[in-house]
Amino acid sequence: MKLKNENKLTDDELEQVTGGDAIADDSRFLNVLLRGREGQCGRYGYWKALDHYKEIVNAWASVGVEFECDGEDFCYRYHINDKSVSQYDAWLHAEQVVGKHLKRADWDW
Repeated sequence: MKLKNENKLTDDELEQVTGGDAIADDSRFLNVLLRGREGQCGRYGYWKALDHYKEIVNAWASVGVEFECDGEDFCYRYHINDKSVSQYDAWLHAEQVVGKHLKRADWDW
């Protein structure tokens, strides 16, 4: 069976697709990055993170990132100044706003 090119995602589109533990990773990352700052959210596993969606949206907003999830396929989207960015770019932006860099081991335990 041939895969039709018009149905394939581009590299840029693939970079925007996150799922699974993305929202949980965001909560863990933002919890450590924002420690002691307004907007800090709790640390949640995947299923608990969904229950705290608004808290995570607010944490992202505190560093200038608009975060949204479309409820059908749980595809998470990040925007900075109305520009769509990847999760990784949102993390980098948040680090720049706060003024510190985290290694994954600093927040993913």
